[in-house]
Amino acid sequence: MTVILSLNEYILLGVKDNGEITGIPPDQLATVQQWIENICQNNCDPPLNPIVTKLLLPDTHGVQVPVLKVEILRSIFAHATSGGLWYHRVGSSKQKLSPQALARLPQQRSQGYAFEEKIIPQANFADIDVELYKKHHELRQLGPLDESILPIADLLVNLKIAGREEGKILPTVVGLLMFGKHPQKYLPNATVDCAIYSGSVPDSNCLINATSCTGTVAEQIVRAAEFVKRYMEVPAQKNEAGRQDLPQYSLRAVHEAIVNAVAHRDYSIAGSSIRLFMFDDRIELSSPGRLPNTVTIESLYTGAIPYRRNQILVGFLKDYVSPITMRAFMESRGEGVLLIIRESEKISGRKPLYEEVGETVKLTIYGRENPNRQ
Repeated sequence: MTVILSLNEYILLGVKDNGEITGIPPDQLATVQQWIENICQNNCDPPLNPIVTKLLLPDTHGVQVPVLKVEILRSIFAHATSGGLWYHRVGSSKQKLSPQALARLPQQRSQGYAFEEKIIPQANFADIDVELYKKHHELRQLGPLDESILPIADLLVNLKIAGREEGKILPTVVGLLMFGKHPQKYLPNATVDCAIYSGSVPDSNCLINATSCTGTVAEQIVRAAEFVKRYMEVPAQKNEAGRQDLPQYSLRAVHEAIVNAVAHRDYSIAGSSIRLFMFDDRIELSSPGRLPNTVTIESLYTGAIPYRRNQILVGFLKDYVSPITMRAFMESRGEGVLLIIRESEKISGRKPLYEEVGETVKLTIYGRENPNRQ
């Protein structure tokens, strides 16, 4: 019986699990190929179109025997079995895909699905702070709101702040994040959890202070930046020009990093918040969700970021001025990461480190060494 061995992005039929090449009898090649195509067309939803190639490989006696190479090109869809189950490869075994992971796949694969537009059925229209939106409307100088022409509820639906479901108008994820009265009531992990430790490891015995920054995303960003401002060292040196402050971090760079974490995190991941940890020598900022689509760690360092996960949220943040920097929370030039790198390296002499760690993107910003510390 032919054994299937998975090798990277293709499958070889005619190879045992231990790597021994046994081949497929020549008179069965057409039958096996038809079997493969039948499975892909009738046992997968949506169907797959395999690329089947015949290869000749040497068996244990050095005799060239036929095997079939089956390639499945990367798809934008999550394909289920005929029994309605989804699996993913973990090492050499397959495991069922969790509902949470399945929910994230369409967004990760650009199927036009945006979690930020998802309606929150447990909430109701009263959970949207309409007055806060009206202030936003005035801030953008969009003119007076004339509800005789377009009721406010319909306007919020058009802006995807709310959506219609079963005859009701309910908040969306982005609606609560930007204009919710109590966003964490329905999105409990949409927070920035901050902590400062003495030393260089997250040891509870060395915890100095911790807080959870809640509220709208704008409020979370400001509160997290104020936490860093409060606890970072600002030693001073005297020189010919007088006193010179030497802040441990560029507050503008840290602010930008927090903005990026809040704006681009994957809000579909339940049970995970943004974490900002301060240590003696660095800040670690971890944001839930892997880099989306074509974004890579390498592209972050070049500033070439062609895709943003939460487009509507990013659009709203461009309209708000931060009281920390007196600039827009987000600017449209796409220079945020380059600013983080440039400003941080100028202070510490070390380039910030971006990493993907499990299902998170982690940024480490190194601090300036205190010149007064012996």
